[in-house]
Amino acid sequence: MNRLRHSYAGHLRLMQMSATQLYVFVEGKQCDPYFFAEACSEALGSQVTYEIATARQLPGSSGGKQALLTFFVYLRGRSSLITDLGGQKTACIFFLDKDVDDLQRRKKRSRHVVYTQHYDVQNYVFEHGDLTKGSAAAASVDPRRLEADLCDASQWCSHVAALWRDWVALCLQMVKDGISGEANYRVLSRVQTRLCGPTDPTALRSLTRDIARRERIPVAELRNRLGSYTTKVDFYFTRGEHHRVFKGKWFASILADDIDRIMAGDPYDDNRLRGRLQSTIAATLDFSEPWADYFKQSLSDIAAML
Repeated sequence: MNRLRHSYAGHLRLMQMSATQLYVFVEGKQCDPYFFAEACSEALGSQVTYEIATARQLPGSSGGKQALLTFFVYLRGRSSLITDLGGQKTACIFFLDKDVDDLQRRKKRSRHVVYTQHYDVQNYVFEHGDLTKGSAAAASVDPRRLEADLCDASQWCSHVAALWRDWVALCLQMVKDGISGEANYRVLSRVQTRLCGPTDPTALRSLTRDIARRERIPVAELRNRLGSYTTKVDFYFTRGEHHRVFKGKWFASILADDIDRIMAGDPYDDNRLRGRLQSTIAATLDFSEPWADYFKQSLSDIAAML
């Protein structure tokens, strides 16, 4: 622990000695650095020098939300979220995926910690990006081939969330009940007919039965619980809040399968398509639009303290 604290102290010292005024810490490496760099560019321009830093860049860290929170707590405990060394002010802001931390009441309260309003960053990418253009670029196809199905990103996201309603309810139930296993937010749905298809009722019954046996819970009781969580999910969905409980990182895999459905056997570049979709669609985002104001305002608020 002492060695870890010392490494944190050294990292803080390096930050203070650099010419960077604002350190923007983000969770992942796939989408977050580009996303928040664009938000910074739009919000701060050249008025503030900033650097995007991933969780993996922290001393002794393998990445992830907990690494950022640990470093945040360290800085807050030493009143070092904003420092002044020889007239050079340095500030930090941490952008975190909300996940279901709001439902579990685990969110940190600080102007230096900003949670996504949706489940994660990818929700914004697929909700506000140009699905047709990004997908066509990634799959190397004529955009017109995809336009009929993907022209409305918001509608597509809502449609997909509705298809995965039962899986979302099951994942949420497992989180709330503290049950680990094959149904969780870390994996893709195991109860769909195909990723871009509806629930397979037989697969859902089989999975809930297996979970009930393993957890030694009567099957009827587990299914009754699932029914109550399905009602909660329906409540979010009817209010247009599906992004609150639907994991955005699932969208790339679902979209890749949907492209395969649309192409109907015709050739396209399907090599690692799922991995490319996030990047090509993120590149179509317009951070001057109102949806980005939430992030830009948080950045501007911290920058104003410098």
